[in-house]
Amino acid sequence: MSGNGRAWVLPALLLALLALAVPIAGLLLGRGANALAPIRWVEVSGSFERVTAEQVRAAVTPTLNGGFFFLPLDAVRERVLELSWVENAQVRKRWPDVLEVQIVERSVLARLGEDQLLDEQGRVFSAEGLSVMGGVPLFQVGESQIAQALQFHAAIRPDLQGLGMDLSELRISRRGSIQITLSNDIEVIVGSSNADIRWRRLMVGLRPLLATTEKPVARIDLRYTNGFAVAYFQPGEESDSSSSDTVDSLGDA
Repeated sequence: MSGNGRAWVLPALLLALLALAVPIAGLLLGRGANALAPIRWVEVSGSFERVTAEQVRAAVTPTLNGGFFFLPLDAVRERVLELSWVENAQVRKRWPDVLEVQIVERSVLARLGEDQLLDEQGRVFSAEGLSVMGGVPLFQVGESQIAQALQFHAAIRPDLQGLGMDLSELRISRRGSIQITLSNDIEVIVGSSNADIRWRRLMVGLRPLLATTEKPVARIDLRYTNGFAVAYFQPGEESDSSSSDTVDSLGDA
């Protein structure tokens, strides 16, 4: 073998040994990563209205065995997103031993039936504590009617806020007829057609109606061509009663 040939043997051998040593060292380091550089603290930030920091820490704990160097951030994030009230999450490592988790909670738009919720993006999800949840309207609609309910709610929401009211309940029948209950217990029958036109007619006449009448309004029926009908609570009736013999017809303003 020439001198030039022998000169290449040693570098080539060293490169081969190095190529073999790197994966072996990685395997050994991975097995002992948690001992070499363990995650000692999970720092959680967020609004904490429905989710607690303790819940987040409990969710990510099974993923921390990889230690700082081999921590699977994608797996950590997926565990956080499995929490019902979490809409989004960001995770990152901070040297030498901290995992940072920032969560964004779902913003609830409405209750959907008895055991589900709708968030502001119109996504359906389930969570604990629905029976004690207040401040959000109840949607009594079928699965195929969710889009219709969301569209109508988005259309009337600014008007109600301008009047200092909220929506308590929205119901859509199998035939698509809309009926709502306002936060002041007034029932409004919108019907199954021309919902936007009928609602605009109500907005023209509702404020004057409430300002001039001394009788508590029980129900407003918008299913009229040129106006709407108003039913009042009778003296002595309970506030949740909707029966009445008095009906006024109001024309377009």
